[in-house]
Amino acid sequence: MLLILAITIHNIPEGLAVGVGFGAIGKTASATFESARNLAVGIGIQNFPEGLAVSLPLRGAGVSTWKAFWYGQLSGMVEPIAGVLGALAISLAEPLLPYALAFAAGAMVYVVMDDIIPEAQTGGNGKLASWTCILGFVVMMSLDVGLS
Repeated sequence: MLLILAITIHNIPEGLAVGVGFGAIGKTASATFESARNLAVGIGIQNFPEGLAVSLPLRGAGVSTWKAFWYGQLSGMVEPIAGVLGALAISLAEPLLPYALAFAAGAMVYVVMDDIIPEAQTGGNGKLASWTCILGFVVMMSLDVGLS
């Protein structure tokens, strides 16, 4: 349940980050549609395993397949809502842009460092968790460099 709650809560700053990215288009030289799109694509790609991280434990606990699937979907529904709020917030409060992005990034890093990595280490999957973290980092950096 902690993992499901953590993923749902951390989807809020992810949505904020995408919303802020799109809301900031044209405000600075680096705030372009392409950079906002790349951010949205990167976050969208990593949302697939997050949905699985919600659905699979529920299915393993005996919840029906459809119910587990919908809980996985619902955990991500906070993201578009937060995205709209992020876009509105940045258009209303442009000086907050660096702080909003820093908050979103920090919240995501905090959830991973505080909850997910220690949980993976105790389950005997430490090496697999580490390698998949490295793979995820390489994919995101490749997207960042390749789509910029």
